[in-house]
Amino acid sequence: MEEHYYVAIDIGSASVKVVVGEKFHNGINVIGTGQTFTDGIRRGVIDDFDVAQHAIKDTIKKAQIASGVDIKEVFLKMPIIHTEIHDVTNEISFNGESTEIHGEHIEEVLENIRGKNTASDIEIIGVYPKLFRVDDIHEVSDPKNMVATQSLAVDAGVITTNRSLLINTLKCVESCGVEVLDVYSDAYNYKHILTPTEVELGACVIDIGDQLTQVAFYERGTLVDADSIPVAGAHITADIAQALNTSYDKAEKIKEQYGHAFFDLASEQDVFHVVQNDSNEEVAFNQKELSDFIEARVEEIFQEVFDLLQDMGIDKINGGFVITGGSANMLGMKELLMDMVNEKVRVHVPVQMGIRKPEFSSSIAMISSGINFDELLDYVTINNHETHAEEVHVEQGSKPKQNRLDGFFKRKSQVNVEPGETVIVDNDRQNHSDESAAHEEQPSMMKKIMKSLFE
Repeated sequence: MEEHYYVAIDIGSASVKVVVGEKFHNGINVIGTGQTFTDGIRRGVIDDFDVAQHAIKDTIKKAQIASGVDIKEVFLKMPIIHTEIHDVTNEISFNGESTEIHGEHIEEVLENIRGKNTASDIEIIGVYPKLFRVDDIHEVSDPKNMVATQSLAVDAGVITTNRSLLINTLKCVESCGVEVLDVYSDAYNYKHILTPTEVELGACVIDIGDQLTQVAFYERGTLVDADSIPVAGAHITADIAQALNTSYDKAEKIKEQYGHAFFDLASEQDVFHVVQNDSNEEVAFNQKELSDFIEARVEEIFQEVFDLLQDMGIDKINGGFVITGGSANMLGMKELLMDMVNEKVRVHVPVQMGIRKPEFSSSIAMISSGINFDELLDYVTINNHETHAEEVHVEQGSKPKQNRLDGFFKRKSQVNVEPGETVIVDNDRQNHSDESAAHEEQPSMMKKIMKSLFE
């Protein structure tokens, strides 16, 4: 029996996380995890290559030991910072010939879009379908097995990122002895932590990390827009350190043990002692006094989120707010936001054993993204631990065709792709434990992207 594993690498500002999982029934079974705290990343960007590399290697090793899987291929998460979201349309023509639509047709209509980008400083890291149109009549979310005679069209979203940021992140990860199969943006991944009702009505995800708060809004089943603000958990800790006249490290421990974001619910009886920076004396504080400092900063973060949503043109959040990320662990986060808005609020924590912490939300959501695209494009069929049938799609041609993506720097710009224009990108994902001959002969999509990035 061959196993098909998905390995997600999440390079965050506070730590590197690796999750090894597999599709199981309608969910994901987590096999093993690894986490290493590091100072090598700052606001989602590699700050010290060697330090970050060491943390990634260490985390992969931990995940290998925990899962018993020899990790060779991974999915990589890219943060929302330095990304843009665009609306794109494209279609392929069947010229009157009755054609049953399969995964390779869906791949073609999506991958054609990548060929429109020849900008030197940006790179497409995500093309996700919003709606397919079969013969410009049927509007469907998945056109597989339907018959078309004229065309298959797609309304898609495109996620782009800074090219040098992508190059350096890929280089750092692949220098650790693994191959990056694909890259997924948090902007797309967060959809998988929402319920169908939330993503349909219009929900906002607020991921409060260490140095970055990421915001994504989804409506009618798809991503609408995403952005980030450079204020998060580290700023809360810095405020505590200053207010209590103590070191940053001690302030971090105090935040984790006694922190409360909602002053009204904080306790005066929960007392702790703090050694001052300028003396050896201890000073007593209670949770309510501490909450006074924390609430002010968290309110600022939420207010900046509201301003960001307003800039996006979003004035209704009918599906509510979902808070996640490492800082969502703090008591009072949900209650404070509920005090500020009329919509429903919840804190998202993954349900899988071993990762039941909000800081793992992005990692497990990335695995969901990988499974989602594999099933959409017919790369792999997984039947709950039975023998896995894999379909390997081999492209024809030898070199990607690149065309200018017009209006690339204009957020939410509309780009029309001429039918028939193709870019040769192999998004094949092979079994992690038994690589086939086809895999050895055909370079993966990310290898081709890497080659084009360094040319």
